[in-house]
Amino acid sequence: MINKPKEKLILIGMPGSGKTTIGKLLAQEYNCSFCDMDDYISEISQKSIAELFSEGEDVFRGYETQACKELSISDKTVVSTGGGVIKKDANMEILKETGIVIFIDRPVQKILEDININSRPLLKNGKDRLYNLYDERISLYKKFSDIEILNDKSLSNAIYNITNAISDNFKFEFKEK
Repeated sequence: MINKPKEKLILIGMPGSGKTTIGKLLAQEYNCSFCDMDDYISEISQKSIAELFSEGEDVFRGYETQACKELSISDKTVVSTGGGVIKKDANMEILKETGIVIFIDRPVQKILEDININSRPLLKNGKDRLYNLYDERISLYKKFSDIEILNDKSLSNAIYNITNAISDNFKFEFKEK
């Protein structure tokens, strides 16, 4: 098997783990584009994430798979996925083809301190739901990730750990030629 260089960074993790914020900083670091998958899904569906979930989680997940396919062929990009992208093996197979998958692991207690639960469709039923989601998903995040980063300190610490892990472990062609 040829060790093909990866051209994307794919951030996975719980809602509120810092994927979007870290993704934007990584895009600056590597001088490339950034895409928040939820924003992309809203764009292609012409509906908000909340509207899609109100039609059923399967409706949202269908758009999510479409987004995975379309973003997998985009140019050098940092992609911040939705927390549940790991629920479909097909999504992760698509994303892993051209991207390095980074699990942003933020302790649930820190997430609860940082986010407005009411703004997250899957978390509107309270804090216990976040703990349950973590328990349901942690093994999938670990299964599909190439790199795991504990996001429990500063953002600069997380960026430093990610860039070091990439340079130490991957053939990664991201910087300008």
